[in-house]
Amino acid sequence: MKDKAADKVMPRQRKIFYGWWIVLASAVMHFIGGGTFYYGFTVFFNPIRNAFGWTAAATSIAFTLQRLESGIMGPVAGFLVDRLGPRKLMLGGWTITGLGFLLMSRINSPWAFYGAFLVIATGMSFASGLVSNTAVANWFTRKRSRALAVTFIGPGASGLLAPVLAFAILQVGWREVLAYVGIALWVIGIPLSLLMRHKPSQYGYLPDGDSAASVDESAVKSGSSAPTTEFSAREALKTKAFWLLAFVSFFQQVGTSAVMVHIVPYLESVGVPTTIAALSVTGMTVFSLIGRLGFGLLGDFANKRYLIATALALQTIGLFIFSLIGVDRMWLLLVFLLTFGPGYGGPIPVRPALQADYFGTRSFGTIMGLIGAVAMLGGLVSPVLAGWMFDTLGSYHQAWQLFALATLPAIPLMLLAKPPRAKPAIHLT
Repeated sequence: MKDKAADKVMPRQRKIFYGWWIVLASAVMHFIGGGTFYYGFTVFFNPIRNAFGWTAAATSIAFTLQRLESGIMGPVAGFLVDRLGPRKLMLGGWTITGLGFLLMSRINSPWAFYGAFLVIATGMSFASGLVSNTAVANWFTRKRSRALAVTFIGPGASGLLAPVLAFAILQVGWREVLAYVGIALWVIGIPLSLLMRHKPSQYGYLPDGDSAASVDESAVKSGSSAPTTEFSAREALKTKAFWLLAFVSFFQQVGTSAVMVHIVPYLESVGVPTTIAALSVTGMTVFSLIGRLGFGLLGDFANKRYLIATALALQTIGLFIFSLIGVDRMWLLLVFLLTFGPGYGGPIPVRPALQADYFGTRSFGTIMGLIGAVAMLGGLVSPVLAGWMFDTLGSYHQAWQLFALATLPAIPLMLLAKPPRAKPAIHLT
């Protein structure tokens, strides 16, 4: 479904291609979403748990519910963005997310905590992530991997908010900080959502800001034209490539999901001060920028499968190193950041670019949502399992070793995920 005609009036010639404004808005929304929820919420973990005397496993259930919700809502968000475009979904998403943070600031029971967490997670499913990634993928073809790499600078830098939130919690309390965050998300997220547009063809543009002449010249030089493949979601589900990509995401999520939830509690448990533990979240996301930018920029020129497999190997090594951190081995924290950070960040821009290469953009959001639903299963149990192992064994070390082993299968599966058999492109008007 296209936007209203009044919204289509956009100048045909711009010094800066409008797709880059979509990239910039997406990066900022990723930054505030990642910094307050996906990465930043770990600093709220212990203050909330200590306030009510909950166990680590009981508190982690909220994160498991979030993974479950995202797995269910991902395909829904993908289906809707492919048909309605990103703007309406993101306006609703940021409205719901801000409301969820305000509700979280008023909780007094585990059920209220879980409910508020689900409200935030539901809003986030539409506020950025898959929805904004779909818009970026639609506006770029030749430069898609680079555009996504710039987009994912946002979540990569979002770890900078973790120590800010930790400091604010120490100064005014976790309830007040949650309320301030909810209001800030409304003030920033809603206006940026108005900048989003669905597909360049609806506004008289070609992907990448190309002209018809430059596209024809490029096709002559390369001997081909793009896109070469356009799969519906149903057709993608019948390919081997789809399931290999889905299971790669599944195994990767086993480790990363637990780390995102427990990194601060784990480091505190081995004697790292809270402020340094919160800074480690910043370090992890900042070092992930090496992977996001490095692998993302290479993705338009090198084999994306090999790039992702290399990143997964770095992530696995990082998890093993993470399990060895102790009071007398604090220096390993830096080694963990230097390996896990780029390994975790590398696939983030390259994987959706590879998906678009394999299946086109006709049903990009729906296919990405379905892959996310499979990946969700990998991240569903691991946060609670890590919390349970800590409650039972008094240590997280065994959990990280287990999750490192569980990540290993993703590497050969990625190398096996070759392109599906090409089919004639379907050009929509």
